[in-house]
Formats: sequence, structure tokens, C-alpha cells
Amino acid sequence: MTTFEKIITAIQPFGYPYAQDVYVGESDHWFTYNYVSDYGDLYSDNEPAEIVVSVQVHLYLPLQEEFIELKNRVRRAIYAQGFTLPQITFQMTEDKVYRHMIFTCNIEEEE
Repeated sequence: MTTFEKIITAIQPFGYPYAQDVYVGESDHWFTYNYVSDYGDLYSDNEPAEIVVSVQVHLYLPLQEEFIELKNRVRRAIYAQGFTLPQITFQMTEDKVYRHMIFTCNIEEEE
């Protein structure tokens, strides 16, 4: 299973639309996801023993909506797919309509 397939497996049960990089739609809740970096690690004989991928999963929801329980459920769902426990950053959209939660985490990518 690819890294993005694991992300989709984690977020699909929430029932919100999702897209890689940019969501174009009418929903007031949505996910996007993207790569941040991709690098070799655990070198032996000048070759990486693994590839580590850093990703971000973005969740947008109305700014006034309670978000703590949802944040925790999303974090657990991502972690359950084999990612490191996500670090979460909170922002709001420029128009101050949506909360933007960014879940940043790593995973060892399958070759």
C-alpha cells in the first residue's frame, strides 16, 4: 500500500471529501494531503536501509465548530496506519471562516 493509500484509509471513514494537494468543492469539511519531504535513512555501505517520507494531512472545518474530539480521532486514525504520531498545527483561513488543522508525520515508505 502506498503512503497516500494509507492516508486515504485513515481519513475515508470520516466521510468528508478529500483530495491530494487541493480540494475544489462545496463541502464545509474536507481533507487534503501532500508530501513534505522524502529522504534516505539508516545508511549502511553507503546505501539507505529505508526511505522516510514526511507528509501533511490537512483538515478544514468551520471555525466556530468544536474540534477537539475530531482532532483526536483523526490523529489516532493516521497513527493506526503506521505513521508517527502526528504533530498538529492550527491555523485559520485568510477569510477567517475555516479552521485549518495540519497533521504532520512520517512513515517508512515501502519499496
